[in-house]
Amino acid sequence: MSIMGAAVAGCSHPTSSAPPAAAARATGPLKPAATADDNAWRTYLSEQGKVHGKDVQGHPYIYLIPGGESAAATAQRKNEVQSVAFAVGPIVISGSLLVMGGPDAQQTNQFAMTLSKTLKAHVLRGVVVLIVSDATQEKALTKAFEPTDAALRVVTM
Repeated sequence: MSIMGAAVAGCSHPTSSAPPAAAARATGPLKPAATADDNAWRTYLSEQGKVHGKDVQGHPYIYLIPGGESAAATAQRKNEVQSVAFAVGPIVISGSLLVMGGPDAQQTNQFAMTLSKTLKAHVLRGVVVLIVSDATQEKALTKAFEPTDAALRVVTM
């Protein structure tokens, strides 16, 4: 189930530039245990949005990416890719913050790579995409999202 529109307070203070990637990785809320429930992970992602999306004026959209290899987790990740792809444009518009992450950094990275291949060129112009994961795939993610024109931020859990 997609979690769109989770409230992220404190996003109303504009700044003139986005935080550098290194600074974005240096601070942030404490990661919950991998076995924590979805509510704990949603709260964590919301907090990451508050910290690393302070300069974003628009609405935040949070996607919790399930970990694991079960059929249910795999199906949910596939559904989330479709959900994001259909939301971009009519719902996720320029000025929005798109936050994605979950308990398994590798699954989050794979989800983001799959998503980037699904999206049309220039569709994320003006949208900040915050991937809460690890830095191992940052260069690949940056390259994958280039055609979308997203302002990509990769934050280490």
